Amino acid sequence: MKNYRFLVMIGMVALLGGSVYKTYDSRKTLNDNYESAIEDARENRKLGVWVNAEEDYLNAIDIKDNVDVRVELGEMYLAAGNKATAVKWGEKTVDLYPKEVSGYEFLINAYLTDEDYAACFETKEKVDALKLSSKEINEMISKIQYEYYLEHSYDDASIFSGGYCRVKYNDTYGFVNINGDETANTDFVEAGAFSEELAPVVDKDGNAYYIDTEGHKKKVIDFVDNVEKLGFIYDDIFPLYDGKDWTFYNLDGKKIAGGFDDVSSMGNGIAAVKEKDKWHLIDEKGKKVTDDEYDEIAMDEKGVVYRNDRIFAKAAGKYYLLDENGKKVTDDTFEDARPFNGEGYAAVRIDGKWGFIDKDGKVVIKPEYVEARSFSNGFAAVRRATGWGFINEDNDVVIECKFDDAKDFNDHGCVFVAIDDKWNYLLLYSQNH
Repeated sequence: MKNYRFLVMIGMVALLGGSVYKTYDSRKTLNDNYESAIEDARENRKLGVWVNAEEDYLNAIDIKDNVDVRVELGEMYLAAGNKATAVKWGEKTVDLYPKEVSGYEFLINAYLTDEDYAACFETKEKVDALKLSSKEINEMISKIQYEYYLEHSYDDASIFSGGYCRVKYNDTYGFVNINGDETANTDFVEAGAFSEELAPVVDKDGNAYYIDTEGHKKKVIDFVDNVEKLGFIYDDIFPLYDGKDWTFYNLDGKKIAGGFDDVSSMGNGIAAVKEKDKWHLIDEKGKKVTDDEYDEIAMDEKGVVYRNDRIFAKAAGKYYLLDENGKKVTDDTFEDARPFNGEGYAAVRIDGKWGFIDKDGKVVIKPEYVEARSFSNGFAAVRRATGWGFINEDNDVVIECKFDDAKDFNDHGCVFVAIDDKWNYLLLYSQNH
């Protein structure tokens, strides 16, 4: 009996050994077949025999599915010029292997080849959400950070303020939001910039009032007999033109100062007013900031002169940079100037060319442009002989100079540019996808 049990144990060991050997042999065969399929696929790919290469890659995937061989097959689709198939294959790969960064690297490259920039940025957001890291992806995304597309077209457009921009279409004015979509009535004969969620308008019947962002009438100016124009609101203060003079009021109807030939809007507590062909500065109580008088004062499209604690005023044919007290920041002078726009650099003209200065008056970008606008949200519109385009604060031309005109970028990566007498809405894919 003991011998019998011993023989059974020997038999079991022998059977187990045979099983292990067969398993090993089977795995070796599969691995050999996999390697052979990969080798054949690469050879056919090298020769450009795409159909056979695809079959070989798929055979390899049937044997041992993994992200690396899937990426190889996807790269072959791109090499064969089959962009649509490459994109679909890449999308399927990241679905199967959502935590493998190489799949996303391939997919973004496939989107990039297909010029689907929106999908590139959407995929990058998924990678970031998964906390995956890839130098290759960062490099690809950096190459397209200034790619854009155009939407909507208008006869005229202003600059964004309070998240909205005034536009003109068929001789009437309205407003669009940051997506370029109309958000208010478009049948005003006059319109100004939004501030404190209100914008001044004059309707077809000559009635002047303020509307909200939905186009609803909110503030009716009924304490003045005749109103032809209303200005930008700052801290409840606005300028009004009655056909004869400009006057500053608050929204309660209290008169602050008036009798002016022309005015800027109030901004940061400072406004410019014109009397007897000379300009001077007043505060929000209507009192002179300084007794100095100027021939002109630079203002933006909202009519504001005081930005970034600085003012540009012209005297004796030259522009000076002033602080909020009307004092010179620097003795340097400029032939022309654009007001600061937020915290960026201001555009100035020196020796016939436009460059940029910081708030201390120091030249930070040497004059080289035919024309320029001040920086806004990291970009400045500049004009060369070929047209208008955009630079960043390193003076790199990031959007080609080819437009007829250009405005200021808003903080959502959007700007109006003129093409063939129409203003088109330009949106960066990086912020609008």
